[in-house]
Amino acid sequence: MKRILSLFLAALLALNTAALCAAETQIGYINEDTKVYMDASEKAIVDGSAALGMQVRIEDETVSEGTGWYKVTFLASNKTGWVKADDVDLVIAKKAITASAQSPAVQGGVRPVERESDFPVLNASGIVDPSTLPQGSASLQYRDLSVGDSGEDVLAVSERLFELGYLDAKYAKRITKAHQSAIKQFQKANKLEQDGLCTAELQEKLFSASAVGKGGKKAAAKDPLMLSKGSVKPAKKGGGTISFNIKNETGEKIDAFNMTMRLYNTYGERFLFSSVVSDITIAEELTALDHAEERYSLKKNETAKFGFELGSYYFAGVMVAITAYHTEDGDTVRIPEDQRHWYGFGKGVDKDYQPLLVTPLTTEERRLAAQWNSGIESIYVDDEVAKSYGVREGYMIQKMEPGSMLDTAGLKAGDILMAIGDVRIFGTTSIDRALARLNPGQSVTVLFLRNGVVYQTQMAAPGGSEAA
Repeated sequence: MKRILSLFLAALLALNTAALCAAETQIGYINEDTKVYMDASEKAIVDGSAALGMQVRIEDETVSEGTGWYKVTFLASNKTGWVKADDVDLVIAKKAITASAQSPAVQGGVRPVERESDFPVLNASGIVDPSTLPQGSASLQYRDLSVGDSGEDVLAVSERLFELGYLDAKYAKRITKAHQSAIKQFQKANKLEQDGLCTAELQEKLFSASAVGKGGKKAAAKDPLMLSKGSVKPAKKGGGTISFNIKNETGEKIDAFNMTMRLYNTYGERFLFSSVVSDITIAEELTALDHAEERYSLKKNETAKFGFELGSYYFAGVMVAITAYHTEDGDTVRIPEDQRHWYGFGKGVDKDYQPLLVTPLTTEERRLAAQWNSGIESIYVDDEVAKSYGVREGYMIQKMEPGSMLDTAGLKAGDILMAIGDVRIFGTTSIDRALARLNPGQSVTVLFLRNGVVYQTQMAAPGGSEAA
């Protein structure tokens, strides 16, 4: 079936794009370790150095003896100096970060991060396995399980052993000798001591992304709606048609689904609306290609072909991800941002999906996380959009619940949440994973971006087991 895809910001593209001009503040990234000079000359006094990745605001530019120079202010320290233009990669600064050039005064325990090297989690490109992080997942409070034990954690162990191919589904309610046999097989495949004991340490490995399944296969999150056999047919004057097959593997009949897209040219460069619209916000950018609900019935295991026509935008490749689906029983299942699988079709894109987090929450993590409430509604700022807007990848807060843990910690709407403790934050799954590690009354460091500066603060869990 063929549908017309309506874009959230299509009308904005009719605006005069001449407003995107040099009058806007320019933000850049230092692209390699370099020296900072007092003025635009290598003969001038060296006034320090700038590390790779530091954010700067361009104040002035000049050419001296054939070399281009930028006068810059470092957003993290407000220090000003001259650096070679070749050492700076420019992006267009948006209103989200140009409102304040100065670091706000320290208030309520919130203070700028002076050395990002003190926080290794900020340098991580992503988290695929919680057990590889400092302090690991020990705080998830796994308990040693013996034959005859029952409970939610036993169910979680049973489900995981079944998922990895070691256990029959009928052994799910209590730890049995069948579990011991399955655990020995798991231990052998994962090069562990083969004692058959379901210890807390064994469960950490069992639930990790590195766990090896029966036959040497690693477990992967199953996509409820699988995409395949896609193609992109660009039109000569812009726009084109995107088509792909979608298979319903939810285990039940569905009557609707939602999806989102990212467009690319033949060189693998992302199409962003900020390149043609001067006053678009990050939130508008991220939702511009979110497709409204597609009403179409799919039976269990049924495959159907879909086609979409886009407007006058030039693109050669597309990445597509399913964001939600609706069952005939009336349930809406939303797929967290950090669990979405992206499928690539056409030119300039990776043909395989790229999950940001490959480890879904375990039953025990969901139980522990349910004790707490972060108090936010947010939207994921992916790395490509972040670079274009001169910000950082993370989870941008849109709404804050007064009195919630993050509100009390000093965060507010517009901040980009980057890490809670040792967990990088990309969406609701990673937030829940961080919350699952909290004990009553425990405080952890929270890292976030505000006005181009990385800040740290402390977030405390309430003293009791009640939700915040």
